[in-house]
Amino acid sequence: MTSHSFLKALVLSLVVSVAPSVAQAHYLWLEQDKSGGHLYFGEYEELLRERSPGRLDEMPGPEIRVKTTTGEAMTVQPRREAGGFALGGLPRGGDVIATETGYEVKDWTKSGLGIVKPMFYARLIGSVPISAAEAMTLDILPTGKAGEFQVVFRGAPLTGVDVRIIAANAWTREASADKDGKVHFELPWRGQYILHVVKLEKATGEFKGVAYEAVRHRATTTFDVPRGPATRIPAKWNASTPH
Repeated sequence: MTSHSFLKALVLSLVVSVAPSVAQAHYLWLEQDKSGGHLYFGEYEELLRERSPGRLDEMPGPEIRVKTTTGEAMTVQPRREAGGFALGGLPRGGDVIATETGYEVKDWTKSGLGIVKPMFYARLIGSVPISAAEAMTLDILPTGKAGEFQVVFRGAPLTGVDVRIIAANAWTREASADKDGKVHFELPWRGQYILHVVKLEKATGEFKGVAYEAVRHRATTTFDVPRGPATRIPAKWNASTPH
């Protein structure tokens, strides 16, 4: 085998070996913009937004709920577009949550996770106070202190779990939740940040006739820092190859 052929084979083997873990790293996150808002599927720190047709279509029907600044509860119907779900008419300043419970069971045995039912949660923090009673199954809630958040799972603080923060320039840091489920991050720039946490729950069940042995919960929280120095935001977003 020539050195060129050997390198090609090595690269191919590496791609195949990491593919399952890359696929499992995807999550949902919310963003607000002038048109209302968007829900994306991919990896924010990798500048990856999945597209339709393609892996975005693995998300069959996310549910969007809003608590407005006046305390009104409302739902928003997401519209599937090429690069994500458009949330037209999303009121500014409200607290927005997205849940996707219809994602199909996956065989991630090769990655050591077994047969898994993935569940996705996303939150966009506005100016509305949020109580622990309003938490999703897995959630990251602000505590009211700058840079401090609490991870909640099934209504109780989740301790020891790793939480990742991602800035708009793809800068990342990680922190482990303390005994109260709290983490604290420095926020060096103004603009958007996303928090990301994963919880693997050993729980058997069945979804659409397929048995699973664990549930993998993924949650994100998007928030905005209004003050601080500016940072360069990458202009190019990628998408994986449709399949």
